[in-house]
Amino acid sequence: MALTIISLMKQVPLPSEMRMGDDGLMDRTKAKSIINIDCSYALEAGLQMKNENPEAKLIVCSMGPPSFEESLKKALAMGYDEAYLLSDRRLGGSDTYATGLAISHLLRHLGYGKEEGLDSDFIIVAGRQTSDGDTAHVPSQVAENMKIPQGTFIETANYKDGKIQAKRIIEGGYQMMSLPLPCAMSFTPTGVDPRRPKL
Repeated sequence: MALTIISLMKQVPLPSEMRMGDDGLMDRTKAKSIINIDCSYALEAGLQMKNENPEAKLIVCSMGPPSFEESLKKALAMGYDEAYLLSDRRLGGSDTYATGLAISHLLRHLGYGKEEGLDSDFIIVAGRQTSDGDTAHVPSQVAENMKIPQGTFIETANYKDGKIQAKRIIEGGYQMMSLPLPCAMSFTPTGVDPRRPKL
């Protein structure tokens, strides 16, 4: 099977317009939203891996309200092949554990996982964290739920000879790591400059 690169993306309110509702949840109804900054670096990492592996398929996935379609369309305009939005009012206000669990179930539903009968030739890329939560939990929780290796604080990554060679930022320097497929990586906003969508 051909390689699939799956980018996890979130649409977030502009930091200057973030407001909490009376229910204690983020009020997204009036705030202007953008693709989360860290997610844009992961989107770019996926596009660069596709440049090196033209047969690869690019998928972008998100969980949130229907308004998130705007950011998914931008990812398609940047060069992604398919986009999926997991949207259900019952998921509103999910914490990071519930979000990671729901996204991992979405990916299995799409046919990806280590279980028998599922495609295991895939790489998950995500931003390090989101500006409206700042926990940096979801990419790791998705990897844990899918029982696949993960790399955090990744600056650059290349897919070669069936493995990922990644540069990971650590205190005082960096480390080079090799990850087998399938795997997940969360990217820092320091590696590559994200491109703009085409008109």
